Amino acid sequence: MSVAGVESVIDTHDGMMASFGFARPALARADRRMVTAFFCDIVESSKLVIPQDPEDAYDQLSGMIDIMRRHVLAFGGTVCQTLGDGIYAVFGAPVSQENHAIRACYAADAILREVARGGRAVRIGICSGEVLWDHMAVGRQSANPATGPAIHIAAKMQQSAPPNGARLADCTARLISDWVETRPAMLLALGGDEPTQSHEFLGLRARRRQYDDCLPLVGRESIRKQLGAAMAALDGDHRTPFSAHLVQGAAGLGKTRLMRALSDMARSRGLRVIEWQVPAVEPVGAPSPLHQLVVELLDGPLPRTAGGIAAMLRAAGASLEEADALVGVLLPSNEESRGGASAILALAVGAVVALARSAAGRHPLALLVEDAHWADTAVQATLSALLQQVPAETRMVLVLSSREEGLAPCIGSQANLQKYPLSPLAASEVNSLLDMWMGPSSALEAIKADLSRRARGNPFFMVECIRVLMMNGALLGDVGAMLPGPSPKIPLPDTVHALLAARIDMLDDEARRLLRTASVVGPTFDVAVLSALVTNGAVEDRLQELIRLGFIDETRLLPRQECSFHHALLHEAVYGGITRRDRQQQHAALARLLADAEFQQLPGRLAAQARHAAHGGLWHMAVQAGRAAAQDALSRSLAVEAVSLLSIAVDANEKLEDTHEVMLDGIDLRLALARAAMPAGDGGRALLALDRAVVLARAAGDEPRALAGMVQQINHERVYGRLDQAVALTETVIAYSGGITRAHPELLIIAAACHLDDSAAEQALTLLDMAERPDAWVNHERRLYLTLDTGMVIAGKRASCLSLLGRDAEAEVFIQKALQEAQASTHPFDRIYARLDVAEVRMRQRRFGDVLAYSSEALNISRVTGSALFDAINLARRGLALAYLGRVAGGLADIDRGLRLAQSKGAAMHAAWARHARMLALALAGRMDEAMRERQELARTVQERGYGLLRRSMPDEATLRAMTHHLPSNSLGMAGRSMLLH
Repeated sequence: MSVAGVESVIDTHDGMMASFGFARPALARADRRMVTAFFCDIVESSKLVIPQDPEDAYDQLSGMIDIMRRHVLAFGGTVCQTLGDGIYAVFGAPVSQENHAIRACYAADAILREVARGGRAVRIGICSGEVLWDHMAVGRQSANPATGPAIHIAAKMQQSAPPNGARLADCTARLISDWVETRPAMLLALGGDEPTQSHEFLGLRARRRQYDDCLPLVGRESIRKQLGAAMAALDGDHRTPFSAHLVQGAAGLGKTRLMRALSDMARSRGLRVIEWQVPAVEPVGAPSPLHQLVVELLDGPLPRTAGGIAAMLRAAGASLEEADALVGVLLPSNEESRGGASAILALAVGAVVALARSAAGRHPLALLVEDAHWADTAVQATLSALLQQVPAETRMVLVLSSREEGLAPCIGSQANLQKYPLSPLAASEVNSLLDMWMGPSSALEAIKADLSRRARGNPFFMVECIRVLMMNGALLGDVGAMLPGPSPKIPLPDTVHALLAARIDMLDDEARRLLRTASVVGPTFDVAVLSALVTNGAVEDRLQELIRLGFIDETRLLPRQECSFHHALLHEAVYGGITRRDRQQQHAALARLLADAEFQQLPGRLAAQARHAAHGGLWHMAVQAGRAAAQDALSRSLAVEAVSLLSIAVDANEKLEDTHEVMLDGIDLRLALARAAMPAGDGGRALLALDRAVVLARAAGDEPRALAGMVQQINHERVYGRLDQAVALTETVIAYSGGITRAHPELLIIAAACHLDDSAAEQALTLLDMAERPDAWVNHERRLYLTLDTGMVIAGKRASCLSLLGRDAEAEVFIQKALQEAQASTHPFDRIYARLDVAEVRMRQRRFGDVLAYSSEALNISRVTGSALFDAINLARRGLALAYLGRVAGGLADIDRGLRLAQSKGAAMHAAWARHARMLALALAGRMDEAMRERQELARTVQERGYGLLRRSMPDEATLRAMTHHLPSNSLGMAGRSMLLH
């Protein structure tokens, strides 16, 4: 169908819809329009056609032409003519588009990427300007609907473009400078009095260029020089060009500005640049950060089907399993179990690494990751995998930016990550920045001195202060050429919040009202959601005014228009100015809006609805949306997010009318919260939820729910409290269940684990025997108290008991069974737990290489799934194994990390085992005084907490002093040898 028809198509550019149709004007056959002309043809098409059979030549040419047409149409262009080996199109007609030049560049970028993947080449020319548009000529191959200089200049630009490149006219370069990277190219003589400046297309910007991008970056010369050297290594003969870097500093010290400068530097060196910004809160409807990265690495849009995506991933180097896993992460199924989704994530990051290697193989790559401190579980796993798995010979530079706090340990602790801390600007640098912004006039000295004193070297504070002074008339003129204004100088606020409040007060009522409504939606907001929420006023015009004034940034055009507050502090200042009553009303309106059919399919809708409903006092909605969103989060192994959402649901449940059904629902929500909080390492929250759940269950006379809460209390007491109390509680719960012969088998397994920790191995074996009776599961539901595979747990605990009793040959059978059961499970936590038990046995057998291997494997699984409950023990055991293997310094570092982690989580038992490992490692290092102090501290803990197995494992003073630093003959083992070899 011709482009003059009424069809519309959804292409694969992030789901953007492009309309080819238009309503022809009834009164005019032609009119004047501002458009962007677009020419594209195949490089050396004769060599493509002449050697071919005519039918093969047709297939080759039509395939290339189809690529061009598809991308032009997808970005809203109109194909005017097909020119044999190319096309001629315009953007901005027959329907006007205010961003026609940007759309043309988006189409050019998409065509260049897809054609390059196929090993072919095209040339593209682009020019913007006024044309006479003939509506009647559209769709007629022999007719030209557009007439004007821009058409001819675009054709000349195309003729001068390099293979697989695009050349832009100067007028287009000015229009797209905020969104597209270019650099000046040759001057072209096109018949006028003066030659026309052309520009080379370099790539798209991930975000709109900021106002201060045109000014030089002040103060970060050393960092830029070092990172420039890393980028230069990609073009040289270095055997190991891959490098990873972390730019870290407090908010406002210029991380974003530095990352933009690095992006420009990389592009100027000819590198492929991917700018990946990690959002603090994902806006409703936006693609996930991982989805955005995959699209960028593949150099093109994703197919519409899971099979198509998997095929593309495999073609880029991912294995079959990795490709399928990544598809499962990108297109999660509601039916997936939490364990299944976790296993998918563990494999999916391998596919992302393969994509990065493939992209870097096509062209040297600079991957710039901004705000890594906001990384969720999937992003953390991806970054960790990139840091660990990208080979040294890969031509790729990875640069992360992060605040000083909040960066995940699995990222920040990587040994190959070179760190560059940002400090406040020095006095000379402050003066340079102020001179660049304000100018050299001596009349500005007093204002500059005041700004320098208040900003204290923070460039963000200084720039925001200058903006305020410009808005209130205290500074006049353009950037770099300012003078003090006639209006009296107002006192600058003492804090950034007061500073931003002063800027907000300068807006008129309608603009301020829109800004406040936007702040209720969030720091980043979907413009369609905001427009639906605002019932009066021209939203688009007002938004543009706020953008011009620097309050709002356009952060995304496609597939949905998205804006953000210029910075988080501005959002907080705006939101803080709204009365509580108005906040509640607007949050409630937004929560109801998100229930409309128009927004039903938006990703992240339920989580956003839960939060807004809670703020809006819509308690029933907050409970329902919070529970559903938490289940979705758990299905994707996002335990921390699930805890947050379940907390919202629990709090909302408390506000509902006190009925029996509401009470039972509150109990279930608290039990779910505790189950999510334990793997997330949030023991305090889990305990509060459990205590309240048990109290409510007993008040409601609901024995099954009370029992479920008490069983979870056992697990909590065992890890965070006193072991002797956990053992006593198991006896109480077993009796409450009707005795040992009638108790649930999973309860007996939990009791056995507690007795094993108390060194009562024989009693633990008896309980495990009872749990494995043929009739044990009659009238009992599986996974009621344990999310783990019971066969795996029983085998692992049997092996530990038998080893403790000196029956190692029998233990070996159950070690293998536990590992096999865990490997067959779809729940990654099963594999962590099995390796935890096996490492304990191997440590007792002094097979330290195996301990190193199994502990490392458990930590790797934990890192990609977010199941961090046993990280402290695994770190301590791995460290002790390293110490026994002669690597004492590295071992102590691991042990200390584990100890700090356990202490930060309040996990008393894990901290005690870490101290035990530290005591032994210090003794191996010959640091006996420190080892003896650790032994004394550990002895007190064992006595207070009742840790029987730890008491049994503690060497006496003479044994500790006799320890020597040597490698035992049986210390490696098969798994350990494999670990050391690799």
